[in-house]
Amino acid sequence: MDILQNDTRGIELTLEFVEKSDKDIETIKTLNKLGLETGDILVVFGGYATEALCGGDITRPHGDIDIHFILTGKVSKDDLFTRIDSILGQEKILWEIKKINPNKVEYLEDAEDKEFFNRRKVEIYINSPDEVNVEYSKRKLIKSQGVAIEICVRDLQQLVKHKLQKFYELRNGVDTTKDRHSSKSDFFDLKRLLELEELDLDKIKGNLPQEYEYILTLMSV
Repeated sequence: MDILQNDTRGIELTLEFVEKSDKDIETIKTLNKLGLETGDILVVFGGYATEALCGGDITRPHGDIDIHFILTGKVSKDDLFTRIDSILGQEKILWEIKKINPNKVEYLEDAEDKEFFNRRKVEIYINSPDEVNVEYSKRKLIKSQGVAIEICVRDLQQLVKHKLQKFYELRNGVDTTKDRHSSKSDFFDLKRLLELEELDLDKIKGNLPQEYEYILTLMSV
């Protein structure tokens, strides 16, 4: 998979990113506590979901926290957004709201002295329950000191499908509609997930568009 020259992301877990990951896990822990209090389900997606599914240790730097709240509680969506904003406002970091719509809010660390990928970022979605998948697998994320937190993660089969779709969209190196570049981390995460024994790869292959087959060939599976 091509990597553009201006894509500076890699998979080396430097001390700076270890500290960033520890802070991210604390944020996930705090937001998960909110979900437990309101009766909603916090589900982790993206790179941190991959880490949780592959044992819980943080193995590479992550650009953001990708969280979905499944509305199974008694508070309204607007009330939940207000509580999320209040909780993040108590962290020792200056958060700036970058994007907001009825179902999503995106926070970015306001730190001009840091490069974009080094800043902390949280993307939070609020979704209605999926009738087919209201229960989510519980896994652990482990901080650098060995402290583990339990979280719900996205279904493994769905996560792999999503990452295969992402690779297809980035087959020429960049998705210009989102300014999204392919990187080593994309390849690294997908390869780890494809190696998990619990993955039903035959089932996934049977539900994939033919265009995705070359990606599995690239991964040698």
